[in-house]
Amino acid sequence: MKFDKKHLPETLNDVIFADADVKQTLEEYANNQRHKHLLLYGPKGTGKSVSAQIVLKERMGVIWETGFGDPWNAQAYQDKWDSFDPVLQQWNMQLSMGAHTGCSVIDEIDQFTLPMQHRLRAFIDKYEMGFVIATTNNLHLVDGPLKDRFRPVFVEYPNVQQWVPRVVSVMAAEGIPVTPAQAAVLLQGFKGSGRSLNDWMEDYVFRLQRMMAQVTTPPAPAQQCAHTINGAGSK
Repeated sequence: MKFDKKHLPETLNDVIFADADVKQTLEEYANNQRHKHLLLYGPKGTGKSVSAQIVLKERMGVIWETGFGDPWNAQAYQDKWDSFDPVLQQWNMQLSMGAHTGCSVIDEIDQFTLPMQHRLRAFIDKYEMGFVIATTNNLHLVDGPLKDRFRPVFVEYPNVQQWVPRVVSVMAAEGIPVTPAQAAVLLQGFKGSGRSLNDWMEDYVFRLQRMMAQVTTPPAPAQQCAHTINGAGSK
């Protein structure tokens, strides 16, 4: 299994947020307390997509396991459909299985063309039995009237110190216990996204495994010598 898939966050507590208010807002959505369309925006690799899917998973409960909570990618969606009937069908199936409201995740919503964004606005204005959690790295490409239908939440990069608990957790899962102080040292020089952090940690794990293999590998056996002590072996 790929390193990033192996350590994919499963709950919001596994996601590192730079702003505690962002986590609080997402928890309220996950607990079915908020229902306005949600737009997570910010630089790539800040956990927007995985957070959206976790919120949907927690809202849906066992319904998630049926596949009726699978996320949509805007570009792939538009390549296949020119309406939002599939989203409406997803909501109806969720409701029929006991969901409080329908809910769909649309990643990279800015990749919808402007006419498709207009159709999405008309769709969510017409149907109120569900809502959309959308993500984008390019907020400026989202049509203004459509954006106004959403609660925009900015998700930014955590700082190095905020990443420490994530490093401690992943290293423990790899059987490499490190203290927070050691994790901070490991992170020296790191800058970037959560995806970059996965690469950073994977490199560290492989380096450490190579070092351990070199230490534990026994030396090659010495060539056997004839036993001649006290005349043994001669008659």
